Amino acid sequence: MILPNYGSVEDILEDVRAMRPRGGSAFGYCAATAYKLIAENKSLLSLDSLFAELEQVSKELLSEKPTMATIHNAKSLIVDSTRALVGDAELEQIRTCIIKKADIFIHRSAIALDKIGEFGGNLIQDGETIMIHSYSRSLMSCFAHAHKSGKSFAVICTDSQPTKESRWAIQDLTTWGIETTFVLDSAMAMIMPEADWCLTGADSIGITGSVANKIGTYQLALLAHKHSKPLYIATEIMKLQTNTIEGHPIVLENRPANEILDKKSEFEGSDLVKVVHQFFDLTPASYVGGLITEQGIISPVTIGTAWNKFVSMFDSVS
Repeated sequence: MILPNYGSVEDILEDVRAMRPRGGSAFGYCAATAYKLIAENKSLLSLDSLFAELEQVSKELLSEKPTMATIHNAKSLIVDSTRALVGDAELEQIRTCIIKKADIFIHRSAIALDKIGEFGGNLIQDGETIMIHSYSRSLMSCFAHAHKSGKSFAVICTDSQPTKESRWAIQDLTTWGIETTFVLDSAMAMIMPEADWCLTGADSIGITGSVANKIGTYQLALLAHKHSKPLYIATEIMKLQTNTIEGHPIVLENRPANEILDKKSEFEGSDLVKVVHQFFDLTPASYVGGLITEQGIISPVTIGTAWNKFVSMFDSVS
C-alpha cells in the first residue's frame, strides 16, 4: 500500500477521523507527518505557539485512536524528546530537530515493514494455509515476500466485522494470485482445522507481551490454542505501548453504537438494551508463539529489550 503524500494537517486529521489509514503503521505515519508539517509551518513564530499546535494535534489524534501505540510513540519520540531541548536551542533548531526525528520515524517504519516481510516470508512454507484476522501492512508484507520468493500457499481471511478490514487483505492476496478463503468471524472455530497456523498484526503491545488488536483476535488466539495451531504476530517494535512499563493498561477503544446497528433507530429508547462496540481486544502473551519484528522473531516478553534497541536510533538527533 502506498501511503498518501499529505499536504496539510487537516487532511491527516480528516483521514484519521474517517479511519482511512490501514493498520497501526499507517496511523503512526499520519502522526509523524502531521508533526513534520507543523514544524515546517513558518506562521508559528514562537516555541510556545509551535508546541501548542503540536500538543493540540496530538490530542486530537489520540482522542480518535487511543489504542494505536504508533501515535503515542510518534509523540514521545518526536515531540516530547524535542521539548526536552527547549532552553538550549532556538526556534529554528527545534523545527529542524522535529523534522529530522519525524523523517527517522517514517524511514525506520518503512525499513521495519520490509524486514518483517522477509522474516515472516521465511516462516511461510510451500503448501501451507495461514489464517488471518483483520488487516495489517506488516502481515501483508509477510505474504508479499513469500509470494515473491515463489512459494505456493493459501490464506483464510475472516470478515473482521464491523469495518471488514480483511477485505483489504483479500484485494492484495487475489491480485498476487494467492488462493483465499473468506469466512465470517463466527466461523473461526469451524474453519480452524484447515489452517496450519495463524497470523495477525498488532495495534499495541504491552510490556508483558500482550497484544491489542482488532476485536476477534483474542477469539482467534483461543481457538488456535485449542486446535494446537501456532499464532504469530507481525509487528513493528514501535507498537510497544510504553506506558505499560509503568503499570498502565492499554486503552481499548470503544466506538459509537450506530456503527454496528442495522439502522440508526434500532433499539432507540430501550432501557433494556446495552450496545457494546469495543473495537479492540487484548490477547495474553501466553497465546502468542512469537512476534515477527524487524529485529527477527522474538518472544513476546522480550519486547522491552527490543524497544531499547529501537529508541537508541533517536538519541543522537538534536
